Amino acid sequence: MKFFDPREAAKTLKATAHKNGKLGFSADAAKKMELAAGKGARIAFDEENPEDKTLYVIISSMAMEDTFKIIKAGEYFYLNARSLFEELELDYKNDNIVYDISEVLIDGRPIYKFTKRAGVKKVQLS
Repeated sequence: MKFFDPREAAKTLKATAHKNGKLGFSADAAKKMELAAGKGARIAFDEENPEDKTLYVIISSMAMEDTFKIIKAGEYFYLNARSLFEELELDYKNDNIVYDISEVLIDGRPIYKFTKRAGVKKVQLS
């Protein structure tokens, strides 16, 4: 028997697209994914289904040419994802783009599944 631990359910594993093209991670997501400055993120998507906006992310121990570099600013982690958002035709400047993150194990290796929440237009205050 396994008991449910409400502290685990309270974790906020998410990433948010910012107007400047950065993809920022919640503190819980950064901890779960073991993000650190200088690591890299390999990002894949389903090219056969352009309607599927799910991303698949593997964290590598160091940034390489084929990875997005993990950057740390204070306690905050992000990566510059403008080119990714543009390739996926995501309107990151006008939509609230938030990904819920879950972990799947493939061949014993963690792969993070980023599931896009339903988009909502950002509200401009005058």
